[in-house]
Amino acid sequence: MKSQAAPITEAERGVNSEPQKFFNRNYLLLFQGQFVSRIGTQLFLFAMIIWVTETFNSTSLVGLLGMASGIPPVILGAFAGVFADRYSRKSIIVWSDVLNGVTIILLSVLFYFFPENRSIIFIGLLVVSLTSATITSFFMPAIGAALPDIVPKDKIPAANSLGQFSRQISRLIGQGLGAQILAWLGAPLLTLINGLTFIFSAFSESFIQIPQKIPEKAKTFKDQFREFTRDIKEGFHYIWSRKGLRHLVFISIFISFFSAPVMILLPFFVRDYLGVSFQWFGYMLIIFGLGTTIGYAVVGIFKLKGSTRKNLVIIFTVFEALSTVMLAFCHNQYQAMAVMFLQGFFSGFVMVNITSLVQMTTPSEIRGRVFGVVTTITGSIAPLGMGLGGVIADLLDQNIPLLFVILGSIIILLVVLISLSPHYQRFLSYRSKWEEEEEMKTSGVFYKIRYLQPGELGIDEEK
Repeated sequence: MKSQAAPITEAERGVNSEPQKFFNRNYLLLFQGQFVSRIGTQLFLFAMIIWVTETFNSTSLVGLLGMASGIPPVILGAFAGVFADRYSRKSIIVWSDVLNGVTIILLSVLFYFFPENRSIIFIGLLVVSLTSATITSFFMPAIGAALPDIVPKDKIPAANSLGQFSRQISRLIGQGLGAQILAWLGAPLLTLINGLTFIFSAFSESFIQIPQKIPEKAKTFKDQFREFTRDIKEGFHYIWSRKGLRHLVFISIFISFFSAPVMILLPFFVRDYLGVSFQWFGYMLIIFGLGTTIGYAVVGIFKLKGSTRKNLVIIFTVFEALSTVMLAFCHNQYQAMAVMFLQGFFSGFVMVNITSLVQMTTPSEIRGRVFGVVTTITGSIAPLGMGLGGVIADLLDQNIPLLFVILGSIIILLVVLISLSPHYQRFLSYRSKWEEEEEMKTSGVFYKIRYLQPGELGIDEEK
């Protein structure tokens, strides 16, 4: 039975169904809450990487934590995407932060009562990683689907850039101060503070109004299950029937798998091959974040379109992989920092453009499903890459530079091959209605034109 959309109440609609300005109340409340929770998270994550590395000296255990964080999105991503389309995105966002906060506060209790039992603490950290990743599996499709509805359409790339900018600023703070704050406050208090930042974020988000047309729910569990199954299939079909988007997913799978081990192995590369303290690991992540932030800013400021966007995305994706190879030939920490800056810049530029393209080309009513499916498909390979990367590094006596060369070279080859696809190139060259109108105004040319709607992109590619 096909579900019908229920009427939208004024509360669901928000002040305007089409936001008129970028820095509106809804976006600022979301930005504020996320920024605070991201700072807490980055402080915590960096401190935990240092703790596990110094306590166990095992790339396998660090990789295991990465796998724990990556498995839930694989299993739940598509289901969570449907959830974001069929239920209140605001409720999903708020309750995800509440549950994350409570979970992490409980971990702080474990740190406090079992400070000497490192095995129990690691198991607790593993469980919290799985739990938090499960919650975040629902949170991310809801955020990705909601953002285009709370900012003007022509500001979607700028909103993604600013959101990623806040993420990188929080990483700069976390990676620059994480080890020091861990030493000052200790793991129990640092973990507690991280949990409280999620509670603050939930409080801020509770005042947001997100326009959303929620389908009428089926009455029986059997009908609900049938509708969820149908919606998941629709998400997969939407991606598969659009070759450009499908090729984007393919390239994301390859990059996720072969780049996932890099950050897992970086602490050992810094300590064993560059011969410097873990403090330099933090500096490298800071400089990486700075480069990424500049990449985000370039996208938000210059509003790249059409073939210019396409060419730069392809070139910068190759350069990002090339920087992984270059990292293996660095002889000191200063060379490595320069390479990390470039890698961050290329990564930030590509990430914002790709995210914005998926948002702009996908209709709102199916956007959650598409983001959920993309998360499932691309995320399914990253945990395997993390786990295998750590194990292979141990088997190769932690020959990190050799692995960097192999991983980077494989990514370059795969990116070049997929970038030859005309469908992928057409997807990267997508021009929205507001971009066409802006160009017409700039050029002074006025004529009637039929615009491709988001849902039409790539339909004729199958013919």
